[in-house]
Amino acid sequence: MKNTLLIIIVATLGLMGCQKNNSRGFSTLIGVVQDGSVPQDQRDLIDADLKNLSELNLGNIPAQDLQIVGVGSFQGPELVNWFKTRVRYIVGESFDYENAASIVGNLYYRPQVFSRVTPTEEILASNSLTTIMVNLGAALYRYGKQNSEILTLDVGGQTIYVKSPRVGVIQIGEGLFSAWSVRNAPKDSRANSLIRLSVFFHEARHSDGNGDNVTFPHAMCPDWHDYGGNYSCDSHLNGPYVVDSIMLRNLRSACTDCSNTDIQTFKAFQADAESRLLPNSVYGDIRAEQIP
Repeated sequence: MKNTLLIIIVATLGLMGCQKNNSRGFSTLIGVVQDGSVPQDQRDLIDADLKNLSELNLGNIPAQDLQIVGVGSFQGPELVNWFKTRVRYIVGESFDYENAASIVGNLYYRPQVFSRVTPTEEILASNSLTTIMVNLGAALYRYGKQNSEILTLDVGGQTIYVKSPRVGVIQIGEGLFSAWSVRNAPKDSRANSLIRLSVFFHEARHSDGNGDNVTFPHAMCPDWHDYGGNYSCDSHLNGPYVVDSIMLRNLRSACTDCSNTDIQTFKAFQADAESRLLPNSVYGDIRAEQIP
């Protein structure tokens, strides 16, 4: 069973073999748990990122942006509440998901949909794809649904039943603190912190959806695209890359002390995200399903 699970997740997310996970968990100031597999230096950076999120106070956000993301404003408390609904645990690159995941039962899936509305991330670097971040919980939920199996995942000293795409387990990729950043800028710069937040919101959208649209999966890029042949595009007008581009455009205004290089990096990443949206894309239902 676990070998099959490993093959499916590797094929879907492009993950490689991992080391044994340290299961101790650490809560951030907003209540998100960072697993012990997150190195201390990265944990400190993420703590600072989430603190920056909680302190945002952005006005003049286009109504369409608010509607697509699913919030009433870009004020810190509201963004934090939206985020925590979709991101609950953060695990490190070394997290051994094969060892941590278990199949605990079979079920004919008849998922219900949350009635109240309260998303493999990769970029092209040096002609190769680099993983930035992965919504591991959403991938495991989709696997379980496709195979009529209930899974659990041990994270931060807790056993989590994967009964919704909003289980919220996000895994750091090797490129988050390197490829997805302002070149030669400190990792803890405000610009890099805000850019990382855009990735978190991208991943959070993968925690949404129901039916065929559950987890807002990426679409295959056509041959003419820069990412042709890879599942690195978006077929939804409110999908992960659209959310990513919205966050980059609006968070840029929060970087009041950004240099010209910082601003141009924001714009370059925004253009990359916008380029992933395929022709004839449609809006998806962001209400998340759950297994009773």
